[in-house]
Amino acid sequence: MSRLADLLTRMDDRRGARQGLGSIPHLGEGAEPRRQWRIAGTLVIVVMMGAVAAALLLRPSGSGHHVPRASTPAAVAAPAVAVPLAPAEPSAHDRATILIQRGLEAARRGDGEAAVAAFRKAADLDPGNAEAWTNLGVALIRAGDDARGVEALRRALRAVPGYPDAHRNLAVVLDRQGRPAEAARHYRAFLAASAADHPERGTILARLEEMGPGKPAE
Repeated sequence: MSRLADLLTRMDDRRGARQGLGSIPHLGEGAEPRRQWRIAGTLVIVVMMGAVAAALLLRPSGSGHHVPRASTPAAVAAPAVAVPLAPAEPSAHDRATILIQRGLEAARRGDGEAAVAAFRKAADLDPGNAEAWTNLGVALIRAGDDARGVEALRRALRAVPGYPDAHRNLAVVLDRQGRPAEAARHYRAFLAASAADHPERGTILARLEEMGPGKPAE
């Protein structure tokens, strides 16, 4: 702004220094033109200063004002969907239990072959299942296969040595085969392992008395 004012002032000074003929100035270039130039120069200066001031006011500040940016949309988690679980596969013991029930139903309706097949599958599925082996042994003996029946009963006792029904059935078949010593041992094992209210206890005690004190030898 100061340079512009100096320039206008020098222009006025040069105009004021021009002389007419002799000492008389040119017509119309007296004090009034110089005053008009000063007024015009002042107005120009004011306008320029106003423009600069407006530019400074409108200029965005780098640190003072922060123009908010559009926020980045956050990812929205999808709601959890409950996935139905597949039913658990039955265990070998559970499947063996089902087969035992089928075998018992077959035995009740007189289908010995179906009973043997069901009990054998149950024993194969769950080799430690004394009930499956015992039922298989009884079904085989009723079918006339005493050898395999006895072996199945012994397998039951290897799985569960104190299983009372295996002892009783094995004792009965050994007693029938004329092997009283072995039979008496299994009769006694049955009495030791069975419940006091087992319906077969009276029959077994009576049979041991019939066999006499010397019969149940080791």
